[in-house]
Amino acid sequence: MNNARVLLLLEQQRDAQYTKLKSTTISQLYRDQYEDLKSGRVFVFDNGERQMLKELKKLASDTSMDESFKSKLDEYLNLDNTRLIEYFEGEIARVVTEICENGRQDEIQALFIEYDYYYHFTSCVSCYGQQEYPLIEEPRYVSNEFDSDKQILFIENGVNFRPAWVDCQAFDDLDYLEIGYELEKLFQLHSRMLLFKSLENLDNSGFLNRFKCRPFTFYINEHDSEVMMLYRLI
Repeated sequence: MNNARVLLLLEQQRDAQYTKLKSTTISQLYRDQYEDLKSGRVFVFDNGERQMLKELKKLASDTSMDESFKSKLDEYLNLDNTRLIEYFEGEIARVVTEICENGRQDEIQALFIEYDYYYHFTSCVSCYGQQEYPLIEEPRYVSNEFDSDKQILFIENGVNFRPAWVDCQAFDDLDYLEIGYELEKLFQLHSRMLLFKSLENLDNSGFLNRFKCRPFTFYINEHDSEVMMLYRLI
């Protein structure tokens, strides 16, 4: 799989999330939940259906959060991507420099960037030695597809995502909705695109030539979650 294909897949994953979010509002999400419950498409098992219907109907008539939700999507559209790509170039360069300072760059063939929950911005980086690594088109668990005992190096202070992960906390505690998580996912998926561009720039400049084992693969994932391919050096 070449990087043009990786880029296309990353774009599709991010754009599908944005399309889903831009097609709705907070009040519409409540309206949908109300209709699902009322029609029997969703069940409540604690005999609280009548109360829940009452609350959802009231929430669906409240449009006060709709504009702020739209503004948050506008924030995504108005990110300074050029600046963010430059920022991530610096973050990746710092990680690669640390690898080289440890003298392990010639042993490594894959690098996994793993982040924790959204507001814990600093990732860790796990570096693994020579073996076959999976090609990934849809995020999936890959722990059984390579030998994790071949870990060469672990970097605790990896890429920091703070500038690219916009504050979505205002949407985290809305009753019956997980829209805060969905917004966070949009910014996370977009940051993968930014990292791809940063890696591409570093590759074109020759900075990544210090990795000698090829093909060399960069991956990314949330802790204990599905892995996605990020970039590949051939």
